[in-house]
Amino acid sequence: MKKIIVSLLVLTLSACGWHLRGSAAGEDKLAMTTPLDLVMVTQDDHTPLVNALRQTLPSYKINELDTATTGALTLNLSREVLDKRTAGVGSDALTSAYEIILRVDYSISNASGVITPLDTNARTSRTYNYNVNNANSAAQEEELVLREMRRELANNILRRVKNLSAKATTAPTPAAQ
Repeated sequence: MKKIIVSLLVLTLSACGWHLRGSAAGEDKLAMTTPLDLVMVTQDDHTPLVNALRQTLPSYKINELDTATTGALTLNLSREVLDKRTAGVGSDALTSAYEIILRVDYSISNASGVITPLDTNARTSRTYNYNVNNANSAAQEEELVLREMRRELANNILRRVKNLSAKATTAPTPAAQ
């Protein structure tokens, strides 16, 4: 009886589309397991977003190179833009929630030229509650939210890099067309 219940639970979870965050399926899984060389070009090598990208590289099987080589992709990152605006106001006319929008412009290129448009961007937003009476914890919550947003941006950018590299390697050569 237990096996039947567990089987039904697993079947139900898989049928509803539930999956672990960051897990890939189908073609994405193949693209994520193929090793790739990447050169990161940034204005500042020690920003929180660049650090998040570097921490995420091993999980996507991406090796960071210092200089471009044949077959390596180049990720050009411009500065990240942080917008913060009021999302809610309490009955006391004070801000009770903020929305944070984090965006970074980037482009991906290979030895033959730019693969993505120069104005490609990754964007994420979050809303968090702000407690006027406890500003210290609100600042800590904002920092945690920003850290998670940067991690999400890093995953989105690296997923795009891997997918573009897989498409570039499976695309037919001009002579074959």
